[in-house]
Amino acid sequence: MFASLLNKGFRGSLLLLVVLFLTAAITNYLSPNALETNYYPDLFYNYFTRDIHNKFLINLLNFLFIGFGVLLVSLITSNQEIIDKQNYFPVFIYLIICIAAVNPLQISAQIFTNVFVLFSLYKLLDIYREENVLKQIFEASFWLSFSSFVTISSIISFPIFFVILLILRSFYWREWAVALLGFFVPIFLYESLAYLCEFNQWYFFDAVGMYFANMRIPSFSEYYLPLFFFLSLLFLASVFNNLVRGFGNTVKKQRSKSIFLWLILFSVLEFFSGGANSSSILLIYSIPLCFVIGDYFFGLKQQKFTNTLLSLLIGCVVIIVLGKLNLI
Repeated sequence: MFASLLNKGFRGSLLLLVVLFLTAAITNYLSPNALETNYYPDLFYNYFTRDIHNKFLINLLNFLFIGFGVLLVSLITSNQEIIDKQNYFPVFIYLIICIAAVNPLQISAQIFTNVFVLFSLYKLLDIYREENVLKQIFEASFWLSFSSFVTISSIISFPIFFVILLILRSFYWREWAVALLGFFVPIFLYESLAYLCEFNQWYFFDAVGMYFANMRIPSFSEYYLPLFFFLSLLFLASVFNNLVRGFGNTVKKQRSKSIFLWLILFSVLEFFSGGANSSSILLIYSIPLCFVIGDYFFGLKQQKFTNTLLSLLIGCVVIIVLGKLNLI
């Protein structure tokens, strides 16, 4: 079934992923109901999404950026040697989580943010044991900083950036200086434009203050609870499996898995951000979970067991999709 395709690399899984992507896009467009309403006091929403009400355009933008995210997960999987190149379970899991979390009636800002975070992660993983990496570091920090203008909660990823640098490389002051410059440039460009155009100056600093001042318990939809519960079980099984079998047969695989665990740890603060709900939390955790759980699936020897787990995972997503379609 699915397992036999997803462990055969790009060619084996391409048809499955394309069919799943197109089916989800059509189903989401036909969905009359949003299980949750997104509330983000972010620049992205203030100046962009509030003016877009056409349902076709909303879904087109959502799935366009889901496609970008899937492509970046695929590139990380195939090019960065952090898991087996034939393992396309991370791509499948990332797509499944996005399908569950995407809003049919609103632009999902976190889907956009994930693209910038994934690109930044791709560039960072690319610097391992390489020389002359200042360009990659600047690009990674620049786009990660830019993502905070889409959803301010991505500022939690800023300290993770330097944790990843420490995991992948020894400390070099020039690399850290270039990283700080990359974080500063988008903020400087925005503040310069805001000053010249006389609008919303000091947005970044005010938004950071509001972010930490408005932390609270997130809201949950009952439709998402089975998926949350099942993903939690899979994550615990993945961690236990890594503790028993080890974190990989190369140093880069071992360090990469520690990076994903750090991402999960720091994402706890995003869990409590103002306006967080079931779908946004799923998207926040989708990046580290897709690699951690995807590697666990690939390591399972019995395809029947793997297919059973995948069927349960898809079943949890189907419950959410049926809720959006007002069928349950």
